[in-house]
Amino acid sequence: MGVKDSKAKEYISDNARFSDLCNYVLFDGNKVINPNSLVEKDTTQVLSVFGIDKKQLVLQKWRDILKNVTIKYADDMYLVLIGIENQTDVHYAMPVKAMIYDALSYGQQINDAKRSHEKEKDYGSSAEFLSGFTKKDKLVPVITITVYMGTDNWDGPRSLYEMMGNIDKNILPYVSDYKINLVEPEKITDFTKFETGLGQLFEILQNASDKNKMESVLKKDPAFKKIDRETAAAINLFAGMNLKVNEKDEVVDVCKAWEEQKECGKMEMLYSLVQDGTLKADKAADKANLTVTQFVDSMNKAGYKIQSTI
Repeated sequence: MGVKDSKAKEYISDNARFSDLCNYVLFDGNKVINPNSLVEKDTTQVLSVFGIDKKQLVLQKWRDILKNVTIKYADDMYLVLIGIENQTDVHYAMPVKAMIYDALSYGQQINDAKRSHEKEKDYGSSAEFLSGFTKKDKLVPVITITVYMGTDNWDGPRSLYEMMGNIDKNILPYVSDYKINLVEPEKITDFTKFETGLGQLFEILQNASDKNKMESVLKKDPAFKKIDRETAAAINLFAGMNLKVNEKDEVVDVCKAWEEQKECGKMEMLYSLVQDGTLKADKAADKANLTVTQFVDSMNKAGYKIQSTI
């Protein structure tokens, strides 16, 4: 697992962000899932089956995040198993990947039921014995949410059908489709539906390739003046920014950090031009609103040298 993938997993694993994301996807941002209702599950998905030759086959996969979620909605309360898969790059087989994860989760539930019935010896018929599952047994619904942390558009398939070639329209209805639940920053239209830093992270990712739009976003939303440190670090990593984040600070003013980054970029350009001999130090100092001595001192501290001294 790469740095971005492991950091995405760490960031989304936080219960407040996990529930925020689920509420956005499942309930249009309404605060239905409570962070306190989440229970961490083992992300190792293992399914043992017997092949034709009676040899045991074991399939094992590792999800990014998997949690039991107790949902109270419309006077009902029920349990759902929700997995989140983080993608920092487009995955062109994501529908199959998600389908396998969900199938393994359901398969585990069947095997757990079978072990329980074998222990209790409470099968009601030979059919139930052969199934390992009784008429009264129920599965816990499994939902997989794919979170795309890239800055480019997701141009991969969103369903199993999209991964197939031309299929006769008479056959297609008999081929089961499988759609992914994709969260793509580019497609989000209302970031106020998030109550954690996820909203600001996704809005930055949506505008990362356009500096003018980025500046407009930062100026219009006061929330960017007080971003939690983990979200600021995520912005740096996934949007390719270089905001100064002090590990001792609980919150970061992204607007101020953005201006500092722009100023730093301007100075780096001036240093480079002077070092190359393209621009005189006195002219560069004027552009930086510094004295020549101050500019040369700043340039030396940054590791650049005046051409005549190289």
